Amino acid sequence: MMNTRVKQYLEPIGLALLLSAFGWQCLEERLTDDKYIGYIYEMDQKLEAIWMGVHDDALHSDRYKGSEAVYVNYDSLNRSMKDWNRIQEGFEQLNHQTSFSFWARVVLYLMGSCLILFDKWPGKKEVELLRE
Repeated sequence: MMNTRVKQYLEPIGLALLLSAFGWQCLEERLTDDKYIGYIYEMDQKLEAIWMGVHDDALHSDRYKGSEAVYVNYDSLNRSMKDWNRIQEGFEQLNHQTSFSFWARVVLYLMGSCLILFDKWPGKKEVELLRE
């Protein structure tokens, strides 16, 4: 049979481990998101370089007449091209909502876990009662 003194600490230790696991999960998700944003940024830069090459080639060839071409309107396409910063400006409100949601979840998990942990942690009176 398990010692009562050891048993009283199992739940608080388990909750503390659960809280630690949550913190680790938050960190891992943040790092994964940052990694994917980095990949997307690199792809954006490469696509922008390709587009600028195609656009420059068209401007310096006899295909471009300063107005619509047969298949491609280079002026319109060039105006509609967005670099990474302009794309991020379009997502500014969504980024704020996502960030707020993440931090609200963190606060709720922390508060809930801490309240349970503090409630379950044995106080001096409980430890003295168990010794008797």
